[in-house]
Amino acid sequence: MSIPLNIDIATASSSHTAPQINIDTTTQINIAYRDFDYYIPLYKAALQGNWESAKQVLENDPSAATAVINRFQMTALHVAAGEGQSAFVEKLVDFLPAEALGVQDRVGLTALHYAAITGSLRAAVALVSKNSALTNVLDPHGRTPLLVAARYVYECNYDVLWYLAMMTSDEEPSCPFTGPHATDLVKGLLLSGSLDIILYIIERYPSLATATTAMGSCLPNLLSLTPSNFLSGNRLGVWESCVYSVIPVQKSYGPPYTVRRSIMKDVHQQGPIPKRHVVLRRLQRLVFTVFTQLTPSCIKRLQEAKHRHQCAVELFKQLCTRISAMHGSLTEYFLKMDKVQFQAASLGIVEILRIMYQLCPDLLWNSVGDDYSPIRVAIKNRQENIFGLFCEKNARNKLQSDSVGSSSESILYLAATLAPQHSNVSGAALQMQREMKWFKEVEKLVHPFSRIDNVKRGKTARELFTELHKDLAAAGEKWMKDTSSSFLIVSTLIATVVFTAAFTVPGGNDDDGVPNFLKTNAFLVFAMSDALSLFSSLTSILMFLSILTARYTEEDFAYSLPKRLIIGLASLFLAITTLMVAFGATLSIVLDQKLKWISAPTVLLALVPVAIFTSLQLPLFIEMVRSTFGFNFIPQSPW
Repeated sequence: MSIPLNIDIATASSSHTAPQINIDTTTQINIAYRDFDYYIPLYKAALQGNWESAKQVLENDPSAATAVINRFQMTALHVAAGEGQSAFVEKLVDFLPAEALGVQDRVGLTALHYAAITGSLRAAVALVSKNSALTNVLDPHGRTPLLVAARYVYECNYDVLWYLAMMTSDEEPSCPFTGPHATDLVKGLLLSGSLDIILYIIERYPSLATATTAMGSCLPNLLSLTPSNFLSGNRLGVWESCVYSVIPVQKSYGPPYTVRRSIMKDVHQQGPIPKRHVVLRRLQRLVFTVFTQLTPSCIKRLQEAKHRHQCAVELFKQLCTRISAMHGSLTEYFLKMDKVQFQAASLGIVEILRIMYQLCPDLLWNSVGDDYSPIRVAIKNRQENIFGLFCEKNARNKLQSDSVGSSSESILYLAATLAPQHSNVSGAALQMQREMKWFKEVEKLVHPFSRIDNVKRGKTARELFTELHKDLAAAGEKWMKDTSSSFLIVSTLIATVVFTAAFTVPGGNDDDGVPNFLKTNAFLVFAMSDALSLFSSLTSILMFLSILTARYTEEDFAYSLPKRLIIGLASLFLAITTLMVAFGATLSIVLDQKLKWISAPTVLLALVPVAIFTSLQLPLFIEMVRSTFGFNFIPQSPW
């Protein structure tokens, strides 16, 4: 019942030419009009990974293993590999001859192409172990399985990329590492974050360091367009920053253990491995499994991110080293490729600029007076990391600060313009705060004479700042007042409740007016928490009232208004917390004689509103604190 095919496939052992499949016109017509109902059980088994069902079909009709089972000219191996059914692929590979693994479907993809797209390491290992020539089979677009994997594998399953990179050879006709698609391969690996694989490939093929894409972009240029591959291009939270700083540095950039184990498995099939190596391999596998199970997902993600960041820095250093060896003068090369410096400055990748300045100190002077100098680009794009490289009061930075570009605009004018839309600051008030801080910091670098110099439409830079930020200041004022009004209502209610509770103490008073439970510990807790709640709520009321009655000048957005909101939020949180403590102490006093178990559930229930308020308002509080006290322009050395 199988369809006759004219297959011309070279075995992996005899040659490394790309296997091809030729289907004549008659066969194509038969495929187009044939009823495929006969292969539906095998089709479903391949989709679901049900080997028992497939095995029954293959025992009745062995030719079905290599038959085309749908109108897309796919075999059961194509379908299973495309669905990520690794176990099914492994068993089916054992059932098939080596030359049958290279059959291509209607769009020219082999089963290894589909395994590469799904990111299935087990399926790729099973296919390549039986036919090593599959790694060099090209689809109609001239893409190897490795290139396809670099295009479609991202965020996970990087092991299959490593495996294919190590098992693919640079042989004709594909030449994946030196041919016309080599730059596309490096670009795909770069965009997927597989920088350690690029390091491995460039070590074997140094010419890729200076290769350019069809659009004229080189690898350093492409690397400067991916800020997510560098630490400076990622915004970590407080907890993430602490964990990131203590993660040990990985000194090796080789393949992960899972890939090394897969390659060792291939070697084992070709010859015996010493018994001590087998024991070591099992021990490594056990340690890796335990480490994976015990490591939380957040820490594992940060480990991967830190490894990627280290690989990015190391990759750029090696690129510079190899470019210098090929071109003789690294300075001249970077002067021609000025886009690298411009893009790194505009995206805030300070690591690239540091490496460039360390290797080519002339670049620090070359951009003086240029419209695309890093300091001007950093101010225009609000990149504080880059700006920190030019905050020191030396001759070079003073000349850059005093220079004007071809448009006769000083750096103070650039600071007076609105921030770009891609700014990572959320909220109108925080944006206005950040803009005011930027302007004040840039103003420190400018000579006093330049501060009053007219720059546009007869206005000074400060007047221009006020004009361009008028709408943003109004939006920030509205946000501040609306937020403060909402919190003010809550603070007032808390103050009213705790003030009333101070005169209606739990348990009542005796004839002399002394509280009946005055000497109990629960009453002491009640009195202290009630007083703290009253004082805290009154403090928050005063802070929110001061925000509502503020002048809302531009300088107020920098420190005054945010600090008041921070104090008000902290006081409100303390007021809510102590209010719940006072409520719990009151229940304990009143019900302790009859319900001694009431204390534990009361404490647990009291934590619920506190936790809800914290989870809802803590992000705003942290953002305000970081924007007010954490956003500082600290001078950094370019070395």
